[in-house]
Amino acid sequence: MVITAATNTRLSRRLLWALILLYILPGLFARSPWKPDDAAGFGQSYTFAQTDLSTWAISSIGDRLYVEGGLLAAWLAGLLGKIALWLNVPHAWLDDAMRLGNVFWMILAGWAIWNTTYRLAKRVELQPEDPLGNAPTRVDYARSVADASVLCLLGTLGLLVRAHMQVPEVAELAGLSIMLLGAVRALDRPIGAGWMLGVGICIAFFSRGWAHWVPFMLVLLASSTTHSAMRFGLMRRIARASLVFAIPFGVWFLWAMTQKQGEVWWNAWNQWNINRFLILDPNKSFDMAALVVTLKTLAWFLWPILPMSAWTLWRYRKAMAEPAIRIPMAAAVAGLMVLLLTNPADEVNYFPLIPPLCVLAAIGISTMRKGLVSLIDWFAVLWFTFAAVLVWLGWTAATFGFPAKIAANFEKLSPGYVPEVIGLELVLALMASYAWLRLIVWRTSSLTKALWRPMVLSSGGVVLIWLLLMTLWIPRIDYAKSFKSLGDAITDTANAHSSEHANPHSDFCVGDYNLGYAQRATLQYHAQVRFVHRGPKVEPRACEFLLLQDDIRSGLQTKKEFEQHAATRWALIWSGNRNSDRHEFFYLYARLPACQVEAEADSGGTMKCSR
Repeated sequence: MVITAATNTRLSRRLLWALILLYILPGLFARSPWKPDDAAGFGQSYTFAQTDLSTWAISSIGDRLYVEGGLLAAWLAGLLGKIALWLNVPHAWLDDAMRLGNVFWMILAGWAIWNTTYRLAKRVELQPEDPLGNAPTRVDYARSVADASVLCLLGTLGLLVRAHMQVPEVAELAGLSIMLLGAVRALDRPIGAGWMLGVGICIAFFSRGWAHWVPFMLVLLASSTTHSAMRFGLMRRIARASLVFAIPFGVWFLWAMTQKQGEVWWNAWNQWNINRFLILDPNKSFDMAALVVTLKTLAWFLWPILPMSAWTLWRYRKAMAEPAIRIPMAAAVAGLMVLLLTNPADEVNYFPLIPPLCVLAAIGISTMRKGLVSLIDWFAVLWFTFAAVLVWLGWTAATFGFPAKIAANFEKLSPGYVPEVIGLELVLALMASYAWLRLIVWRTSSLTKALWRPMVLSSGGVVLIWLLLMTLWIPRIDYAKSFKSLGDAITDTANAHSSEHANPHSDFCVGDYNLGYAQRATLQYHAQVRFVHRGPKVEPRACEFLLLQDDIRSGLQTKKEFEQHAATRWALIWSGNRNSDRHEFFYLYARLPACQVEAEADSGGTMKCSR
């Protein structure tokens, strides 16, 4: 691709911000927390929102300790939840308000990736060839490449769904991006680089622990020691980064140790971090089948930045010693190390690869041949147009029953759902489809050769499909994934049972028996009851009700064992499941009156119920 000053068009800031907001805002609102990861992250944040700030050093879901993840994303979401409660936001909108934290983390990650690419693209070794003296200025060229890097971030398929969920890796993505920016700043501003590197380490660590940022940091340091320009002031940068990290870490550790069960949580959290490194598990061995699955997953998760980054490395294979290529390449190697050392089957371990690959993909766009650029353009147009037609066809079938075969398939996925046409969502979907058609017209008629052109089509297509899904399909998706109907049924049953026993206004306490984190988190939000946890196999003894979860694929073994040992103490009053899940069932038990009286009279906490 020949880049000249005339064809090096900068991407409009309004268009860039519009794409970012259209990418992140749909899917954050008008839905319930989804099982499993989104629900667990929400439950952690929801507990923070309901508790005093002095207890935030460790995390839990209700009264049950939760160690899988970090604290930073949950702290921000919990703070937003507290603000929403203070403003008396309706209870049904509380989870929507808490998901606004994702907007901050995505903008922070985009800012770091843009600045990283901008600083690298300004370097002499990456400037386009200029045999006739028509090349753009270094600043204009760098801005165009940086714009393309943000579009690469928005166009990454694997990021799309998790960017809209309350999961810690979204905040970790921002931290790793800032770490990469700190390494790049060391080339021209070594004094400020150490502080920025430390900030990135803090964000990554408090977001998701040790496993991802430690290999990332080690490889960046190893790369720095092999180049004279990067070795300059290395020890001072490390000292500043260590200071920025050590101070908040020390404060947090001492704070955590003052909490009730703080030491238990700390030990469990560190054990969770250690267990993430599969290489430390002697029971694990090399699995070729798992490796093949991982490679297939990588192909779609990192599309299109993975093949574009490979092109960049091939194109600059003779310049890999240059810092502009060495730094993002070292970060990509670190991300690959993370993937191999941790669980390759878990998509969250792919996130460290996203920032460096976005940078590399953007750097290589200007070196692509015209035919390859056109191929990327038309692939995006044809693929996303086809996908949009399928989304509209599926919505038409699910709403109006035609075509009948497609409508029957939707009914199997969400039985019992009554479709409805919501005017605002339909208008937004029509506007998005019209905007996509205008973008196609621009592609086919415009003579612009801006280097970000292929990515604006790809990222625009991702935004289109996601916006269509989150407007046309969101009610049905939410119906299939939400626990709201179960929560309402549990509340109504508990109310009815208490009314029959002359206790209509009690603070319902429900024992947690064999519930997972995601199930407990969403039910405690939707059901107007208070869950109490006493261990996975220990019967809660102080509550009037007990909720048990089991799976029919295991033959309801947990339910059978419980009823075998507690049949004289509990009576089954309700059972149910989500319409979209034919295997997972819930059973609500009420304590038998005689047993309840004896339990209240027993101050020692032991059961005296006779069989």
